[in-house]
Amino acid sequence: MLHLNVGAIFVARGIERPSTFLIKAGFSTHSAHFILNSKTRSIKLDHIEKLCKLLICEPSDLFAWQPDKDETIPDTHPITRLKKNLTQESIRNLIADVSFKQIVEIAALIKERKEEALSAKTKKEA
Repeated sequence: MLHLNVGAIFVARGIERPSTFLIKAGFSTHSAHFILNSKTRSIKLDHIEKLCKLLICEPSDLFAWQPDKDETIPDTHPITRLKKNLTQESIRNLIADVSFKQIVEIAALIKERKEEALSAKTKKEA
């Protein structure tokens, strides 16, 4: 079943109060609740676009897919790319036992990647 999976993105972005964040960004209380609790069976395209802009992500990052209990789909099927391995807890736990020195090194790598991406984008636009 396909469902919204935005919790991990909020954790990764350091957003501690996702509901407040969404409401301040213009989502109704009702929409924010359903988005955060994966209770929605449908979502508006403008909400997907707004979430992607706010969270700096792609639409596929917002969704996760888990096959139904008796469902068999080959691993080569495109929908299997939406299986998510990282959960909110696994992201937190990922660095829980990493030394501070390693965290600093990881941060430097992330900064380097961001600068490379910005440089590539600038060259592309030129």
